[in-house]
Amino acid sequence: MNTQSHVLMGAAFFGRPLPRLAWAGAAGGILPDLPMYTIVAVLGLLGYSVSDIFDRLYWEPWWQIANAIGHNFLLWGALTIGSALVIVRRRAGQPPAPSPAPDSETAGAAALVFAFSASALLHSLIDFLTHRADAHMHLWPLSDWRFRSPVSYWDPDYYGNWFGLFEAALGVALIVVLFRRYRALPLRAGLLVVLGLYVAVPAFFYLTHHG
Repeated sequence: MNTQSHVLMGAAFFGRPLPRLAWAGAAGGILPDLPMYTIVAVLGLLGYSVSDIFDRLYWEPWWQIANAIGHNFLLWGALTIGSALVIVRRRAGQPPAPSPAPDSETAGAAALVFAFSASALLHSLIDFLTHRADAHMHLWPLSDWRFRSPVSYWDPDYYGNWFGLFEAALGVALIVVLFRRYRALPLRAGLLVVLGLYVAVPAFFYLTHHG
């Protein structure tokens, strides 16, 4: 799935009740892909072509390990469970609140870590289900096993075209939900940028590979 969709899902699913949780969820949605973007940026500055980057260098072991770290079930699962346990214990040790909990309780450090790590874990799980030839090693370093999904989010030979339509519809729906939920101008501006990516990203790859 494209990164912007992961960002939207993280913000929508783990962003309540405060905008800062939405930002944490959005950050968790993008982090698993951050190693890839960093590598692509560095290689681009060094003069490598887009086709050389993705057709050859992407498959190098060092890059595959970077992907494995970013999409690691063990790392994000541990952080999600650990932060959830902290939240549960804190709530269990407090008397029932007569009014809605203040910001310090609903968006403390544990809540922010949970929104961040749960979003990254969701990103990794979705990629687990939508990558085929480019599948990640989600259990690294314990195992280099990869799940070759029958569905690819981009390859038309494995339902990529249909999945792309589904993803675009899902993305627009999530943008509408988040736009109505939050009134903060920076967040709304970010949503408009993400909306543009649903056109810009496919156009970039099409022009890159088809001239």
